[in-house]
Amino acid sequence: MNARPEVRFVQPNVGQDLTFSVCSLVRDEDRYNALLETFRSFGFTEANTEFLAADNRDENRFDGYSWQTRLLQECRGRYVIYCHEDLTLVDEGYDALVQRLDELTALDPAWLLAGVAGGAWRSGQAEKRRLNMRISDKFGADQRVGTLPGRVESLDECFMIMKREQPVVNSYDLSGFHYYGADLCLQSELLGGRAYAIDFHLHHHGEGAKGKSFRQARNAFRTKYEKIFPGRALHCTTGVVQFGEARWAELT
Repeated sequence: MNARPEVRFVQPNVGQDLTFSVCSLVRDEDRYNALLETFRSFGFTEANTEFLAADNRDENRFDGYSWQTRLLQECRGRYVIYCHEDLTLVDEGYDALVQRLDELTALDPAWLLAGVAGGAWRSGQAEKRRLNMRISDKFGADQRVGTLPGRVESLDECFMIMKREQPVVNSYDLSGFHYYGADLCLQSELLGGRAYAIDFHLHHHGEGAKGKSFRQARNAFRTKYEKIFPGRALHCTTGVVQFGEARWAELT
């Protein structure tokens, strides 16, 4: 008779070694070094935070939809932060972020994603973009718009947070470097969770260019989700995406 295979009986995690896992997709190492410095100067130390980088320095080994899932496998923090390499913290750091997330959990224990900017939840039709955000960027310093914390239906990819024990992963049938934040938010909806913009101030230095690749990613994103949310106007920081209604009306 064969011996019984070795079995590992797994228990729920009681706690995590670290509070945060800060994950970035890195193209420019100088910018990334500046990111590391700003986090460390605002209280994200080796005692509470680890830093992980998806390596795109020499070539695009990862895209927006693949890098987060890969790094998630390595994370040890209670919270996983996905952020661009081109941001700096302004006047709030580790203690403030922990406080904001504790407040969010008290408000809504079912939250799955948080960020600093996103499209306000179910804002209506596409005639006017509506946002919840606290951010400094090329459009202005210390912008406060909408409700904070406020439920959103999309998040800007510059800074997003999830709980490691309740992960959300990107679609496997989409690719590129745009709309992966909105994709995460829609996936969180399908999982029964919610996304929020919180009051945590940072400066995003990105340009947010909209070229051919942006339009291609938007079209692929729309084609996927108009089958699931026909007729919906999804408010994003880059504009409103209207999911097609006419060709699906006959199915209802």
